[in-house]
Amino acid sequence: MASYKAGSALGISFIGVADMERSLEFYRDVIGLTVTEPCLWHGESLTAQWQSPPGLEAEAVLAAYQGSRVGRVMLLRFRTDSRQEVRAGRETTWIGLGNLNFYTNHIHETAVRLSAAGYRFWSEPTTYEMNKAVGSPTEVVFEAPDSVPVNLVELVRGTQTQTGEMAAFLDSHGMTPTGFTQVVTSAHYVRNMDSAIEFHRRVLGMEPLIDAILDRPEQNNFLNLPPDARTHVVFVKGHMFGKVALCAPLNYECVDLTGRAEAPNIGYLAMGFEVPDIDDAVARARSLGTVIAAVPRDIDLPHLGRLRGAVVRAPGSGARYHLYEGEPA
Repeated sequence: MASYKAGSALGISFIGVADMERSLEFYRDVIGLTVTEPCLWHGESLTAQWQSPPGLEAEAVLAAYQGSRVGRVMLLRFRTDSRQEVRAGRETTWIGLGNLNFYTNHIHETAVRLSAAGYRFWSEPTTYEMNKAVGSPTEVVFEAPDSVPVNLVELVRGTQTQTGEMAAFLDSHGMTPTGFTQVVTSAHYVRNMDSAIEFHRRVLGMEPLIDAILDRPEQNNFLNLPPDARTHVVFVKGHMFGKVALCAPLNYECVDLTGRAEAPNIGYLAMGFEVPDIDDAVARARSLGTVIAAVPRDIDLPHLGRLRGAVVRAPGSGARYHLYEGEPA
């Protein structure tokens, strides 16, 4: 098998939407991402990628930051009446894909403004120390359209910590006109941390950046977890943005939402990663016992053109990962 010289990053978060214009108002007007004109996704490429019945169609819009291939959002409105919400019960503890994480430099003012606009927040912005090496970010979570939780983070600048390093990268990278980044991290709640890390290392070339236990009351409060909850969190990355936060509950139960995260449902459905060699990536996945939901084949991916892609069920949770071949981001 070929060796990966650089790790993949989260390239696309696939979101099933209830109302395209409402979702665009958030990702385009609030977050400030640049969006494409809608196009129709249909045919074998759609059904193969989602294992959906023939004839399913979806309106597709891609939201990105200044042409970046990292941290984008694909909004999909499936044309059918048989859609259900992934988080129908508004769960706050579950197995599967979790939240979208954006950086902002003015978290308190932003929370006030978005709350006044009708977005429901889980708590007030909270500053906490993850550990001395990581530093003390300020975070808050709120409900975005389509029952997708969004985690806002404000970093502390000028410190010799990992958050300080991230802040320096952010300053060199830039932000949208409305003061946000693209998706910098996405949470993925898993039952088995070891298998999840091994998959991200061997298949995606991503390496651990942060390894911590979240168990402080202030952390659990903004995450809407039980007061005594203990969560093992490992951030893996191939790029400073487009990270994945692998989260394993240590002393509390979670409902498994991976069975609901399917087309044509509404919510966070899948993550997409660009890999240098799709056949090699799938071979690596098979060697780990990964379920291959769709074997490598040519696909037409909306707004990205014709690519070779495959779909796997990520070890540790069974969440849907779409892999597609291309040059490193």
